[in-house]
Amino acid sequence: MTTRRVFGAVLVFVAAGLAVAATFLSAYSVQVELQGRTLRYEASSWVTERDDFRGALMLAPLDYGEPAVGAALVMALSVVLAFRMPAARVGSLLGAGVLAGVAWTAIAGVQGTIDKLRELEAPVPFDVEQGDGVTVLVVAAGVGVVSAVLHQELPRRVVSEPIVTEGGAVIHQIEGDESETPPYGFPVIVEPQEPQEPQEPQEPQEPREPKEQKSD
Repeated sequence: MTTRRVFGAVLVFVAAGLAVAATFLSAYSVQVELQGRTLRYEASSWVTERDDFRGALMLAPLDYGEPAVGAALVMALSVVLAFRMPAARVGSLLGAGVLAGVAWTAIAGVQGTIDKLRELEAPVPFDVEQGDGVTVLVVAAGVGVVSAVLHQELPRRVVSEPIVTEGGAVIHQIEGDESETPPYGFPVIVEPQEPQEPQEPQEPQEPREPKEQKSD
């Protein structure tokens, strides 16, 4: 496992921890000043922590606790399983995508609460604040997406400098894994040549004696 992948795995755990912690923090709050009194509503993703309106505004916690925890578990398990099954790294991408969707839903929920209170046309303005829980959830989603991409460690092709031959042709050499598909179509299949039959060694011939010439 390379340094880049290890760093991505650590960030996945960080994002998962932030996502779980965000569910226990305050999601949003509603406050109003009425006749010298401060009325406040505050809730997390699980329960209502304070309701001075006693249910008059019909407010409720933002329901993002379960999907956020589920996405965090998927991300954490994918890192653990990736040590034995590299294909499990896809789970970190899946969890990060779900976490990003949960963060978007939480922000939309706060905006929906603001629109709901505006429709009441109350004589006093309501002050709606986004809580630390939604803010931490957005940070966890951003860290989760970046860490999931680092955890995959997608292969990169590095193109070396072109080589110019004597004839003027330019050759680009592409570095990469030899097991990958060649960049330009299918590999060329070279048929093996048939072995040639060994020739029998010829017997050395005895040197011939020169013929004597007859003199007249």
